[in-house]
Amino acid sequence: MMPTMKQLGKGIRKHRQERQLTLEQLSSMTGLSKSFLSQVERGLAEPSITSLKKIAKQFRFSVMNFFSNGEELNSGWGYSNSGPGFNGEKTPYIEDARVVRADKRKRFALPGSKVVYDLLTPDMNRQLEVMYMRVTKGEYSGDEPMLDPPGEKIGIVLKGSLEVLVGNDVYKLNEGDSIYYPADVPHSWRALAGDNIEVIWILTPPSF
Repeated sequence: MMPTMKQLGKGIRKHRQERQLTLEQLSSMTGLSKSFLSQVERGLAEPSITSLKKIAKQFRFSVMNFFSNGEELNSGWGYSNSGPGFNGEKTPYIEDARVVRADKRKRFALPGSKVVYDLLTPDMNRQLEVMYMRVTKGEYSGDEPMLDPPGEKIGIVLKGSLEVLVGNDVYKLNEGDSIYYPADVPHSWRALAGDNIEVIWILTPPSF
């Protein structure tokens, strides 16, 4: 069950207070206004994925932690401290196989949003992050472009069509098309056509 806006805001406040951060400090760290953060924590404003990523980055964990549905936090939903994008060192490659069952995926959507994300990798403490996104026509990634740590990102459209903005360039992707680009360039997407648009996003290093 996805959290409500008030539950999401309450969780953000809890993590902020656990780190003994004031709203002013978190505002300075994220570039988000104090008034906006206050409204988010009170469930009065809906943060975009971009805004949530900025907040989660300061908490040193994945956005997934805001959608834990009461589960205890664990290192799997944080990022490896030795992973690329944090200190330049590489995380050792995995040595065993892990199966993620379709009914056990980590899934989340913003309250009221029609954008649903499934994590296809076991956790975020890996070299790759693979997200399965389902969206309907007219939805978009947010008013502010996304900006991930230095790395590489690929989007693969399984159904429908998607418009992707990378820097100042606009690309229209139809079913079967893919796009590959540097993750640290401002980028965004907009769903163009289809009632059930499906996209796979692959990112290295993980930063969702």
